[in-house]
Amino acid sequence: MSNYTKLTNFASKDSLASGNPLKVIKGTEIDDEFESIETSIGTKADLASPTFTGTPAATTAAAATNTTQIATTAFVQLQKASPAFTGTPTAPTAASGTDTTQIATTAFVQSEAVSAVTTHAALRSSSTVFGHAKMYVSGGDLYIETT
Repeated sequence: MSNYTKLTNFASKDSLASGNPLKVIKGTEIDDEFESIETSIGTKADLASPTFTGTPAATTAAAATNTTQIATTAFVQLQKASPAFTGTPTAPTAASGTDTTQIATTAFVQSEAVSAVTTHAALRSSSTVFGHAKMYVSGGDLYIETT
């Protein structure tokens, strides 16, 4: 990309005395100007849908910016560090039993709560034998008997 630089100062020719050979505008001067303009225009990016090459750079917007301006990777990384969700954000629901620091959706929490209640109810109404130990719940208390 190149910027246009005027090659001939045509206005300065106006102040020259009549008959001065430098006052005459030559065809080559005009051709040189047009070629310089053509080169400058030909190497500029289009305003609509430009194609960038290399590693294009831009200024990083302020943290709270919410416009259609270009977001740099630095801006995106800053937003990821402390996202502020609005509306009704969605996320994938984790598999049952997942025990990590990932976001838990309401669907995951409800599934785990139902599972826990079902397990608790099953323990309250039955007993389980593990080798020589019998476990059961009675009156909300857990009992373990060994034989």
